[in-house]
Amino acid sequence: MIKEYLKLPLRFQPFFEKQRLATCGLVDSIYRNLHLIITTIPGENKINDSYGCAFWEADYDIHLTNDARRELVKNSLIRQIDLYERRITNVTLDINVRLALMKHGSGEIQRRKVEIIVKGKVIRSNEPFTFQTGFFIGPLTLD
Repeated sequence: MIKEYLKLPLRFQPFFEKQRLATCGLVDSIYRNLHLIITTIPGENKINDSYGCAFWEADYDIHLTNDARRELVKNSLIRQIDLYERRITNVTLDINVRLALMKHGSGEIQRRKVEIIVKGKVIRSNEPFTFQTGFFIGPLTLD
């Protein structure tokens, strides 16, 4: 496939040296945009205040149940994909929120982990598409 999309994060040193910026293919570009959407807080993007997932606003809300947090992530993310990632269609999300062990120093601690799977089809090629990521959220969990 032709590499036609700028690779994120942008590295400007080649540009200043009159070289081309790094590029990537369509699927890799979609992966990188989804990752950016998921990890951006609304208002963090200086050009577009609405870009990013609103679930980060409840990151430290200890009163949210895992089910409520799952719905918050799902609703926020599906809205953002509809707005900012139009190169995929028939999008379905599988969101899991659970307690997981995280290495900390010489031991392990419990943290809440959000696991996200985005499935759909790439519009240009009609090929199946799957993106998977996970991350720890919120304060240390003591329950």
